[in-house]
Order: sequence, then structure tokens, then C-alpha cells
Amino acid sequence: MGEDGTVLAGTEIHYLRSDHVGDEFKLFVGHCGTEPGAASPAPVLYITDANGSFGSAVDIIRSMQLALHLPPLLVVGIGYRLGALHETIALRTRDLTPSVDQSFAALFPEQKVMGGAPALLAFIQTGLKPWVESRYRVDPNDATYFGHSFGGLFGTYVLLTAPQTFQRYGLGSPSLWWDGGVIFDYESRYAEAHTDLPAKVFFGVGAHETHEGRQREAARLPPTVRQKAAARHIDMVGEMERLAKRLKDRSYPSLTITSAVFPDEFHVTVPHLNLSRALRFLFEAPR
Repeated sequence: MGEDGTVLAGTEIHYLRSDHVGDEFKLFVGHCGTEPGAASPAPVLYITDANGSFGSAVDIIRSMQLALHLPPLLVVGIGYRLGALHETIALRTRDLTPSVDQSFAALFPEQKVMGGAPALLAFIQTGLKPWVESRYRVDPNDATYFGHSFGGLFGTYVLLTAPQTFQRYGLGSPSLWWDGGVIFDYESRYAEAHTDLPAKVFFGVGAHETHEGRQREAARLPPTVRQKAAARHIDMVGEMERLAKRLKDRSYPSLTITSAVFPDEFHVTVPHLNLSRALRFLFEAPR
């Protein structure tokens, strides 16, 4: 246990209510190379699914900072007053999806609420970011986002509706299949209304995040779960590559974008690779 009383040294836990969402969020704050009295305010990295990703994210960042691959960062994880990641499934489905997916609801009737991405975005813009900027010495014009799976979908939604929210986007294994690929409609509407997209964007996905790979990934799960995995044809690799290409082909002057497919990786094995590679690209670390 660290001197500050937390299991992970140099971290804090806070709680902040959102009237937009109608719920309270558990905020995980990690000081990664940030020191009182530093010459410059620190960039902020916001991550979703913090109940499962915060600790590993902080450790990965601190390891990379040993070789100065990353600048000092304040890491802010958005989570819930619950335990581990698997306990947050219903809430993350509520908050990280941009619409109601009827086919998903038919397969998973226990997921009663979805489509809350606009409310979460409003909370981040009007509640969370002002709270962080008033409490810590950070640069309000240097914010990065990273999310995996539904978190990657949410980040893509923000990129295509309010890109100024963050300056950099790490979008790991984004669930672009959601609601029949509705995110591609968002992309088309953005392109019709804008001539530029000011952001630096990394897309990453595991090579086995195809329909066939998902069946192999589910091989040890109970039969009913395997059947649900087989019921929908989802090719996350193809969808990510299609969206990345569409964005590149728009030739937005202020958009810097890259994508990567990681060999031999499944949806549950690739998150840390996505984070590491995203940070290396977004902060111009050695490659």
C-alpha cells in the first residue's frame, strides 16, 4: 500500500454526481510524473471502464515514463461505485452506447437501458472536465481520451459529434457494429457539415476480432453464451478498417490518424496493446 493509503501509490478516489446521467461516478485519479510546482501544467488522459482498466493504465504509463516515452500525465478514470469490471456491464452499456440496439436487446434482455452516450458526453464536458481543471494543475487545452470496446465506440461517437472535447483519441477495438453500424451514419453526417476534423486519432484492434475469431475466443464459455456470440456476424477488424479508411479519405487538413491490427490477439487480450500503442502514437514516443 502506498504512503497515501491507496493500494496503488500516487492515486486518489473521488465521487462526482451527474445530473445529465442521473447517477454518481467513481473517479480514479492517478498522478503519473506530475509533481507539485512543475514548470508546466500536465496533459490529462481520460479513460473509461476504470473499474477494470485504471490500475493497468497507470502502471503502463509509469513504465513508459521511465524511458521518457511519455510526458507527465494526470490520468482520470471514469468508473462506478461497484467492484470489478464484470459488475459494471449494465452501466457501461447504458453510458457508452449512442443509441438503442434492438437486436442487442433481444439477445441480452437484462440490458434494459442503453443509448446514454450523449448524457455521458454532457457530463464530461460540463461536469468532469471543469472539476478536474479546478482541482489539479492541468492544461485545459490538452486532453486525451482512451477507451476499449464500448469505450472505443463512445470515443468514436465523441470524435464525430464533439471532436473539440479531446485533442487526442485512442480508440481500442471500438464496437462499431452497434445498432447496425449507426456510427457510420454519424461519420457521414459529420462529413456533410464539416471540412475539417481537428484531432489526432489511433484505432487498434486484435486480428482475431472477426466472427470466426470470436467463436474461438468463446470456446470455454457456457453453451448459451457461445450461442449468443455466434448469433450475430461481427467483424470488428473489417469495420475498424472501413471507418479508418473513410476518415483518411476525407483528407481533413487537421486530422492525423493511424490504425493497427495486432496479430494473434482477441478482444479480451488486446486492450493493453491498444493502450500502449495508442499512447506511443498520440504522444510521438519512439517507434
